Amino acid sequence: MPSDATPTLRPLAGIHVPTITIFKDTPGQEVDIEANKKHILYLAKSGVQGVLIQGSTGEQVSLTREERFQLTRATREVAEQHGFHNFTIMAGAGAQSTQEAIMLGKDAAEAGADYACILPPSFFAPSMTAEALESFYLEVADVIPIPIIIYSWPGASSGLEVTSDGIARLAKHPNIAGIKQTDHNVGKMARNAHQTSEFVVLGGASDYLIGALAVGAHGVITGIANFFPHVIIHLYELYKQGKLAEATKLQGEVSSAEWAILGGGIPATKVVCHAS
Repeated sequence: MPSDATPTLRPLAGIHVPTITIFKDTPGQEVDIEANKKHILYLAKSGVQGVLIQGSTGEQVSLTREERFQLTRATREVAEQHGFHNFTIMAGAGAQSTQEAIMLGKDAAEAGADYACILPPSFFAPSMTAEALESFYLEVADVIPIPIIIYSWPGASSGLEVTSDGIARLAKHPNIAGIKQTDHNVGKMARNAHQTSEFVVLGGASDYLIGALAVGAHGVITGIANFFPHVIIHLYELYKQGKLAEATKLQGEVSSAEWAILGGGIPATKVVCHAS
């Protein structure tokens, strides 16, 4: 890990929210920093462990470099101002080149993020071998001052994903801390959690949360927690307390809600957030 990395890392296990990004209703559609801060504060007060800002749910592909920096800085500021000093912030830093991912990772660190969540470059997917994918993450991890969360979502990466054998190799790097598995592959979560001792495995949705926890995953980054954070926290706690019958019943309800709402994509998520 680079020498200027955060000495004591905020936790990754638990419930995290890939936050929406709120834009102003103006011709320029500028990011509404104050509205975003209110949403972050709502989530922090709900008891979630942290957030992933400017991820896929946060429409990172629509944001400029400066907007990303401003959002990250505002997120850390509002958490600190209200006493949430242990609030974990992951910032999306995926890019189509190693150098841009490094730049965004350094920006995220300077603005106050704890971790950089990074999709692999995928524009030239046919040329991205397994070795090239692993080399990309290693090269970024060697340079940026905060740990990497590998973002595994083949649907947004032209089908690319690092194999579980590759994850086991990457997990040995001191600046690669975990993985967000929006590949929704519970079997792969089991392999990743089993092969690596301190590497953190986070599911990318909550409609299989207790299944993921049962095979060794440590938590989840779930969009539905933008508007139902208390429900997802309660589900997580029921499982951790060994109340499996109650957890299973609630899991079915969460799964049904997630299917109904998140099937409408980011617009549906924003509509429900606004209504809440």
